Amino acid sequence: MNKFSNTFCMFFILMLVCMFFISISNASDESCPSKDKMQKAVKDTFHRPITVVEIKPSPMPGLCQVQVQFQKQNRLIYSDTKGDFLVAGQLFSTKDAKNLTRETMMEINRLSKEEIKKLDELTAFTVGKKGQTIYFVTDPQCPYCKKAEAILEPLVQQEKIQVKYLLFPLKFHKGAKEESISIICDNKGLEGLKNRYRSENQCADGKKKVEGTVKFLMGKGITGTPTYIFPDGRYHSGVMDQKGLERKLKELK
Repeated sequence: MNKFSNTFCMFFILMLVCMFFISISNASDESCPSKDKMQKAVKDTFHRPITVVEIKPSPMPGLCQVQVQFQKQNRLIYSDTKGDFLVAGQLFSTKDAKNLTRETMMEINRLSKEEIKKLDELTAFTVGKKGQTIYFVTDPQCPYCKKAEAILEPLVQQEKIQVKYLLFPLKFHKGAKEESISIICDNKGLEGLKNRYRSENQCADGKKKVEGTVKFLMGKGITGTPTYIFPDGRYHSGVMDQKGLERKLKELK
């Protein structure tokens, strides 16, 4: 074997070694703990009946995204690639300030067509007759909801949207549940919601609808107000300004 052949062989071997280590490195970056290992880690750490649904690399290198189910809700936690550490928190992108955890949560809890139909059954009242449908989750005593409702009104008047109101009284708002039931039982609609209407009429149908709304939405990971649920099954919690709403509506067309 001549000198050229020796050099070529050494070069070829060196390339194979480099490729081997690169592949190991990439595999390490992309790998995540097994489902069984993560299930044990979650059980030993939180001591609650939490079920690990799926594990995959997160948008952040070296971090794994763990989808779990707790009390019928899909939630997210994060882990290192070995499963030695767990992180319960939210992941943000500094490039565009997006809350990546919230976006993923909305996707994994996205409502199906059948569940959207369920929202129609739970609707307390509807405002508007034309435009795209938005399901709006609100509480009679929620100050942020009042702000959101004021933003929705002109869009309804312009016939851009039809809003189906879902009454979701928060536990820490004393009397909000009774107000919600009264609004439904006495058919007071939007004006009743604005004025925090309340009566002694706590009819069975109103109570069933309010309690059913809270149970169903909490099962989909919705725990606060205001929340907007769109026809595609995705939802957004927190006040949306008019531009944000109109942009979302364009995306749905």
